[in-house]
Amino acid sequence: MTRRSTMKRLDVRLNGRLAGYYDYTPAGGVSFTYAEDWLSWENGFAISRQLPLQDGTFRGEGASAVFENLLPDNDILRRIIAENTEARSVAPHDLLSAIGRDCVGALQFLPHDADPGNPFEIEGITQSETEIAQTLRSLTFSPLGIEEGAPFRISLAGAQEKTAYLRGNGTWLRPEGMTPTTHIFKRPMGRVHENLDMSESVENEFVCLALAREMGLPANVATIETFEDQKALVVERFDRQIRSKGGYLRLPQEDFLQAMGLMSGQKYEQHGGPSAIRCYGLLAGSMVRAQDLKTFAKAQIFFWMTAAIDGHAKNFSIFTMRDGFRMTPLYDIMSAAPDGLRRSFRHKDLQLAMAAGRRRHYRLDKLHPRHFVETAKAAKVPDALLREAVEELVIEGKGAADRVAAGLPLDFPSQIADPILDYARRRHAALEDFAGSGMI
Repeated sequence: MTRRSTMKRLDVRLNGRLAGYYDYTPAGGVSFTYAEDWLSWENGFAISRQLPLQDGTFRGEGASAVFENLLPDNDILRRIIAENTEARSVAPHDLLSAIGRDCVGALQFLPHDADPGNPFEIEGITQSETEIAQTLRSLTFSPLGIEEGAPFRISLAGAQEKTAYLRGNGTWLRPEGMTPTTHIFKRPMGRVHENLDMSESVENEFVCLALAREMGLPANVATIETFEDQKALVVERFDRQIRSKGGYLRLPQEDFLQAMGLMSGQKYEQHGGPSAIRCYGLLAGSMVRAQDLKTFAKAQIFFWMTAAIDGHAKNFSIFTMRDGFRMTPLYDIMSAAPDGLRRSFRHKDLQLAMAAGRRRHYRLDKLHPRHFVETAKAAKVPDALLREAVEELVIEGKGAADRVAAGLPLDFPSQIADPILDYARRRHAALEDFAGSGMI
């Protein structure tokens, strides 16, 4: 008698087109194989830096990381999602089978040989303010807004309580079928550590993103919205694009961990994750190399300027395309400055996610602009690019904090905005002094 195969297969599609097959065995083996039609398609491209466009089957940690990083990087959230969706297990393959219709980037996961339908047809249920508020309230118990038995199937990486909707004709819709979401809704995070209160994370991230854009950095566009008693940061997805013929295109992207073949638990350098030098090494292969190297250098300095201590490798991403790759806008930036003002912890306890300097400093109180230059030089970033990065931050940063403050509503919490903007002003002055010292 022929033994029946126990391998489970999912079709991996991009904007409706079959790209390949994601296979899983009960023993835990994971593999990916490109579909023949994708390989022969003139516009075919590698869906990940870890999965080059070629015949054969990809296995191992690199292939696993591509898919594992599409899920929330929190074991408790994964378990609750599995329970709410009746997924067979918390294994990435089983979870993506249940919620992989709308992931970060362009990948979609469907049962093998399932009809994808029209990927550009807009299908969704209009959501009232009350319905959105109820979903936001339930996020603690229904991660991503996926309630037990509901057909809504999205997967958003990260550990924060969030969900997503489609904006259409001035209303919010809960997508159905293959329809993508266009905006991510992020709830206040609450207390994330005994000494770190992020109950006003919505306002915090809003200010940080606004300041980043004001200083010339590409960063997510976000607004603060209220639905009954629920507040949310509504973030416009940069991996979605309106299609001229109707509907939306999903834009392929992956975070730095996926691109480097590392699992989500390795996002921090101190936990075995990528260093700034390794990130520079990745970006050296960008199709807009000079631009991306400069953006990454500016981001590292900006994190220092704003006490943004969570700038790990998972908070950087690249768009992938046929001709190569380039960085996405920055996202998920929050400052620890408000908690520092509340004396929730000592300044010397604050550390950046990536070390800087020849002696590899993490602590904010030990870091100075020269350390970021030392790191970039160690990564062989050209001196001219470094000078441009610093000079542009100095020029764009002049009055940036004041401009952001002037644009905030009168009732915006000063206990959040003032510490962040004051901290940035002081660090900008230090950066300006460094730029004039001729040390670059």
